[in-house]
Amino acid sequence: MGNIDKLAGTTLFKEQIMAGVSEEEIRKTWEPGLSQFKEMRKKYLLYP
Repeated sequence: MGNIDKLAGTTLFKEQIMAGVSEEEIRKTWEPGLSQFKEMRKKYLLYP
């Protein structure tokens, strides 16, 4: 698992993999942050 903590930016991802969490469930945990990022970036997009 080497540098996966650094690449993912958190230890949570590594812990989820080691616990056997499915890909779908891991992606669901990313959703709140992704939604927040997409909302924040709207004011910087040149095209909707």
